[in-house]
Amino acid sequence: MSDEKLVVTPSAPKKIGFFSAILIVLGGSIGAGIFLRSKGVLENSGGNLIWAIIVWLIAGFTVVTMALGLVEVASGRNDNLGMIGWAKAFNTLKIYKATKFFMTYLYLPFTYFFMPYYVILQFQDGISAFKKTGQTLQNFGGSKLAPWFYFLIALALTVWMVFSAGISSRAGNIQNWVVTAVKFIPLVAVVIIGFTFAFIKTNTNGGKRGIDLIETTIKKSDLFNLKSTSFFGLSPFFAVFASLGGIFFAFDGFYVTAGVQSEMKNPEKTPAALTIGLSSMTAIYILIAVSMSIGAKSGGFYDYGDLLAEKKQGWAFGVINFCIAIGIIGILNGFTMWASRWVEDLIKEGEISVPVKVYKYMKNSKMPLVGALFVLFLALPFMIIFTIIGAYGYKDITGYNTNSAGEFANNYGLGIGKLLSFSDLMANWMAVFAFAFIAMSIVGAIQNRKKHFIAVTENKHTKWAGTIAVIMVLTTMAFLIIDPFATFFIALGQYGMGKDVKNDLLASGLTSLSFIVFCVIAFGSAPIERKLVERKAAKFEKLLASGTYEADQLETLKIANELNNTVLRTYTEARVN
Repeated sequence: MSDEKLVVTPSAPKKIGFFSAILIVLGGSIGAGIFLRSKGVLENSGGNLIWAIIVWLIAGFTVVTMALGLVEVASGRNDNLGMIGWAKAFNTLKIYKATKFFMTYLYLPFTYFFMPYYVILQFQDGISAFKKTGQTLQNFGGSKLAPWFYFLIALALTVWMVFSAGISSRAGNIQNWVVTAVKFIPLVAVVIIGFTFAFIKTNTNGGKRGIDLIETTIKKSDLFNLKSTSFFGLSPFFAVFASLGGIFFAFDGFYVTAGVQSEMKNPEKTPAALTIGLSSMTAIYILIAVSMSIGAKSGGFYDYGDLLAEKKQGWAFGVINFCIAIGIIGILNGFTMWASRWVEDLIKEGEISVPVKVYKYMKNSKMPLVGALFVLFLALPFMIIFTIIGAYGYKDITGYNTNSAGEFANNYGLGIGKLLSFSDLMANWMAVFAFAFIAMSIVGAIQNRKKHFIAVTENKHTKWAGTIAVIMVLTTMAFLIIDPFATFFIALGQYGMGKDVKNDLLASGLTSLSFIVFCVIAFGSAPIERKLVERKAAKFEKLLASGTYEADQLETLKIANELNNTVLRTYTEARVN
């Protein structure tokens, strides 16, 4: 196939400097991931702080190599489609369609399922931090309807985002400035608080917590645990891949900035900006993880609430949580600005079918109202269905509803702990699937060096960095796929021996089923779409040939037929790499 140039050269002057590009890399990813995943990484490492740090370094290095590989990938397109466009340019039809269906019908709606819940969680913790001694936590009570209070607040937040950032880039930018002003406050505060508590005497330990914990965690490392009810629990070496999946969520979103080179004053410095930005982020994340591991009772962010309350400084924990919540809103704000616009790009390419009247309105409108409404109507049923599954069919596996002693404590409301645990699972799956599709685009870019089916700006780091990233991401993906199925059979065996592992069976069963459903939607939707567009093509051709239509319908029929044929051509003219 001859070279296909997909780059659109911007007519506006390039305004992004080197330092600004680094800040874009940092601001595009930093949110709540580090605060929500640090404890899990420490636990997956068998309580060994040194091993946990190594895992963070491995994850950070993987993300840096992926970013370097993406520089060349991003140079092949310049539109709003992001990884969907990269897959279309560099991968086979099957991978392209799978990426499209995954990003549009899974990643997009699931983001509006779990991300608002994290916002509510942080605000709830913030409010609770201001309680006086003896007062109960600010929760939604013991009613089975408690998860639906979460849902209603999440729906209100989603509607606000869709009708602000989703429609108006100006509104989105204003909200982004507000978020940026407070986004880095909790990063600094948590590090200071963590190291402070690590080296002072507390009410529960007369020694220096940091030194004691480092000494004991290395001794507690359990290399193989046959009593475990999960695959990852068998050994910290297996659990490395569970940690990597969680850490990928903490970095999720960085790939949006890989296309920044088209707007940079010095595009050749893009790899350096990505490397410095992501390396700095890795260092920040490790510093935060270490401070929480040695400064908090169990290495978790939420332990700070009790520690600060003991020192009569609970308000500080409240302020930090409010800042984190605002930071998550910022991520949702940026995602919504992107989502409504990538949806409209797919509609223009015929990849999403809408009535011709809607298409005409979209083409003539200066605001992405159609894309925004599509996002809202697609997200709503997901929010309802998976709130039900999470709150009533999952289990609390991350301690959201347990206190520091591991005893049940209704911190957020009945069923909220299970809902948040299920949200964590979905968030990790979305991040890992997204990383896997990005890895496939990098594979295509490496193949492109020989076949030259897409004109790109070649980068000297693409081959070595891309190869490492692909190996690490796909290996992590493989282990995450194996885990729920292996865990299910391990728990099933223990259940047969009379052990109470019903919760483990339920969680691993739902996780396995989720993976199967995701694969069916991503990879099984293309054949259905192809049959539909072939039937529509035959119908339009027959109708146009018969002339049995009103004169004022001709234009509408022609537009509908052309959009349908655009999709059909992606199947009939598919390139096989």
